[in-house]
Amino acid sequence: MFSYPPVSSAHTVDGSFDGYHVAVAPTSLRMVSSGNSRWSSSHSLTERIRLMSTYIEEENENDLYALFYEIVTEIFGRGNCQGWELDKLRLKKFDDQKYISREQNIVFNFLCSSGNIFKLCYKLLSNSLIKFTIYFSDLPIELQQKLERSYGQSYYGSRLLFNLDSNLPIGLSLNSFEYYMFNFALYGLKLAVDDFSNYHVDLHETSVYKSLCLDYFGYFLPLQNFASMIQPQLTFNVLSSVPNQKQYTRTSKLLNFIKKDVAYNDLSNDKAVSSSWVLTSEATWRSELVSFYFADIWLSCNISSVPSINLTKLIRCFIKHLHIYSNLAKHQPQDNLKSILLARHSIKIYQYLSYYMDCWPQDFSFRLLLENWLCFIQPWRYDNLSNQQYSITENEMNDKWRVFITRNLLCYTKLFYFAIKRFTCIDICSPRYSVMVFRLLKVFTHPYLIKIILDIEHMYISNHQSHKKWNLLMSECFIEAEGPLFKYELMFSEERTQEYKLFCLKLHKSLDHVTTELNRFQEDKKNRNNSSMLELILSPKKNNISDYTLSEWEDIQKHLNSSLTLMEQIINTNVTSDPMMGNLSAWSVSGISGISNSSIFNNSHSLFNRSNMVKTFKSNTLNSSLRSSNVAKEWEIDPDYLEALSYENYFLVELSKFLRNTVECYLNSHIQQLSSKNNLLAGVIRQALLREPMKIFSYEPRNDGSGRRVRTPKILPPTISFRWIASYFNVTWILFLLTLILFFNNCRFWIGLFYAIRIIYYCLKYLFGYAQPFKIDDYHEN
Repeated sequence: MFSYPPVSSAHTVDGSFDGYHVAVAPTSLRMVSSGNSRWSSSHSLTERIRLMSTYIEEENENDLYALFYEIVTEIFGRGNCQGWELDKLRLKKFDDQKYISREQNIVFNFLCSSGNIFKLCYKLLSNSLIKFTIYFSDLPIELQQKLERSYGQSYYGSRLLFNLDSNLPIGLSLNSFEYYMFNFALYGLKLAVDDFSNYHVDLHETSVYKSLCLDYFGYFLPLQNFASMIQPQLTFNVLSSVPNQKQYTRTSKLLNFIKKDVAYNDLSNDKAVSSSWVLTSEATWRSELVSFYFADIWLSCNISSVPSINLTKLIRCFIKHLHIYSNLAKHQPQDNLKSILLARHSIKIYQYLSYYMDCWPQDFSFRLLLENWLCFIQPWRYDNLSNQQYSITENEMNDKWRVFITRNLLCYTKLFYFAIKRFTCIDICSPRYSVMVFRLLKVFTHPYLIKIILDIEHMYISNHQSHKKWNLLMSECFIEAEGPLFKYELMFSEERTQEYKLFCLKLHKSLDHVTTELNRFQEDKKNRNNSSMLELILSPKKNNISDYTLSEWEDIQKHLNSSLTLMEQIINTNVTSDPMMGNLSAWSVSGISGISNSSIFNNSHSLFNRSNMVKTFKSNTLNSSLRSSNVAKEWEIDPDYLEALSYENYFLVELSKFLRNTVECYLNSHIQQLSSKNNLLAGVIRQALLREPMKIFSYEPRNDGSGRRVRTPKILPPTISFRWIASYFNVTWILFLLTLILFFNNCRFWIGLFYAIRIIYYCLKYLFGYAQPFKIDDYHEN
């Protein structure tokens, strides 16, 4: 387990610690080697932690040096190894009281902010010569590249360890507290990527790693006290750099975390902008360090095509705590760290959200990223000493949140546009997606929010001399977030406004589709209420296949109606709204099924003027031949291969799939012949057993990078469907007939007569020309 090379060997690269480490290495290695066999083989995790705690209390500084390195390596692992697997050790909480097993309890207490691991860190901090090395080769490639490019940067630049032969950085040289917190934050990148479809988790259960994160947030970023009051009060110099170490920095102030911080009150009160370097100090460096590691590692290096759900949830907790921590500065202005901490990390949060807003997988897990985004752009939700968010006045919004909105303007304008484009390209007629759209639009209809955004944009575009300080702040934020070549695009530019109107059109058509589904349910319910018991037994339900239940469709309709109203309100807030495009029929709306072109006229909440819409569509729609046709279900997959519905048995559904595959494997050629032959036997079999050809549609991305999808049809050939056997209604009907046959001999004759008459009926239909061979060419989109 402890196969990693001793830390002392790393310091021989610069030759500054040879004498010290040669003296302590033999004692340290003997102690670790003797403890190695006892910890790894014969003792459980609980016993190993007890032995570690004993060593921390009893051993001297020389032995603790090697012990600390080995403990951290065992806890967090090396490379892809997860060490103690803190994310898989589960805790259970009930009413904020922890009821956990003995092993998880010991692990948490050992690693918490008041645990023995930090006692060890503080003991080693007393000697500023003790440093621990993290090699780039042991880090993820994204973080490795980031650190190698960190010449002259505030934190990493002063802690790089260089190779004397090549003058290239090979690692970081950190003190004990920095080393532990770096490894702890780095462990977040190792969290398992969960199955996005599995959301059924115990709400009272959490991992040890998440509990430790929350504990560190609350302890090192305290809400009630200042960061300078964190215990223990360290009286020794913990910020000293490595002696004789080469420093590749652009300034003599080596311990800066950010380039510049602008005080809130300076902008709000129209005073001169006072820009100054913010230095770390002995009193607050731990708080700054913890927040810096979480933001820099979790947000800058968490870039992958398959994001981790667990880490995404932890990032939301971190953002929420930053909001609460910073909002307290408005009531305690003497705490400077609270005033500037969120501003330091807001650019990293934006870059993280911007990347995943475009690259997140196309599934329901997008809700997690949406929650992170909405959490970040609503700081007023976490101001406990203010009024409710919807009772905030316009003056309060300007006084408290205008600077935050100005700093993070791209999070409100660019990310909103990205979100609308994403929802335009997917089917929003589902319970979960309709709720996501409603929540998004509800946030942006907050009183005065859009108005403040438009005012800030107008101020930036006008570039008036009186707004120079605001424009300077915005320009610096844009350059830091997007680079020097970035050109800002207004929230309601012509291109973006067209996308918003396209989304409104999609909401209209989606509502028409929902209305059609609800009408089908109501018609079926009405017919069944007016039917006798015999008719209910003999006739199955007409709407026996539907995506959702009646209550779910009603919820979808409610959310989409509210979303349409909110979207209209957002667009109407823009006083410079552009007119609608002339030819709406050329717009590509993907993911909408079963909608006619004229359905938008029937919606009472139409965003656009009815007379203008009629004129727009007159040449395209009203002059065309109007034919009354039933709106059919557009399947995206073969309906026989759908998952089990609410009225079906799962095992019978799987059986029906097996039977169809078996029949098609051996009898597919005969099925195709019977579907095309023009004789009496084939005509009867076509009516009794075969399923007609059907068309399904797939929605594939365009190659032009626009994000929209092309609707591609596909014809399914005739087949024999066994899906009907999975219905509880049909199973009940079959059992009823078998019961009659077993207990009443006369019923056999009548049942046989019934099916004989049905076969005769099929024959007559064929003879009169109502059961002709299937023709695939007759199946077109209309």
